[in-house]
Amino acid sequence: MGTRSRRGAVLVAALAVGLTACGGSTSTSAKTTATTAAVSSSGSATASPTTEAPTKGVADKQTYSVTRSTAGDATTDGKGRWTLVVDTITGGDPRVASAFNSAVHASASGQLEPVKRDADPDGTWTFETQPQIYFGGASVSELISGLYVHTPSAHPSSFVSTVVIDARSAKPITLGDLFTDKQAGLDKLSEQTKALLPAVSGVGPTPMPDEPGNAPTEANFVNWIPTQAGLEIHFADYQFFHGTPTITVPWSALDGLLAPGMDALRQS
Repeated sequence: MGTRSRRGAVLVAALAVGLTACGGSTSTSAKTTATTAAVSSSGSATASPTTEAPTKGVADKQTYSVTRSTAGDATTDGKGRWTLVVDTITGGDPRVASAFNSAVHASASGQLEPVKRDADPDGTWTFETQPQIYFGGASVSELISGLYVHTPSAHPSSFVSTVVIDARSAKPITLGDLFTDKQAGLDKLSEQTKALLPAVSGVGPTPMPDEPGNAPTEANFVNWIPTQAGLEIHFADYQFFHGTPTITVPWSALDGLLAPGMDALRQS
């Protein structure tokens, strides 16, 4: 998970907490990706679910059923309320299901904890997560988007974290596992970010100049999902600007960099 910024950014900064792993062929994902802000009858912004989870998926030739679960609570003074929504799996390899389910619950909780700790005591706040699950030939992955809304602040703060579990070993895959040489891999991701992000965001020249957010460090690229098109990287709120932009680094750009066994990610 990752981040940076002012009070909203302090919340997000604890979000450099991504859990990662491997992917494979014929991916299945939720239908849409965004968590949006809607306005409730009280005039406050709330997170609107915009994704629909698939009912099942296949990874490493094992079939899994998907359940969307919701848990919520409030602070003792009632000023803060939260709803954590995650997609969990059953069936298939029980080791994979157990590792994945534990990781997604930890990921959602990891977003909530800094919010509870650092939420502005003046006014009221809500926090909600929205998941998107992906199945690949060698992995099960999940993107968790969080939205912190403080009233009367001017705008909400967004959180993002990912979980990727190797469907062959039931273990998460870190960037160190993904690349034969982690630093060489990070250098490539930094280079690709400078080339791709301006067109995606509509901000700044192409290529980007060197910035803290695109430096070749693990914290900047910890939230990624393997997809058929490439390595989908999710950036934190205020890593570059207010918002959580996404780029997809094509697999061809990573030729010669992936560790043995990680070529299976190309078939997501």
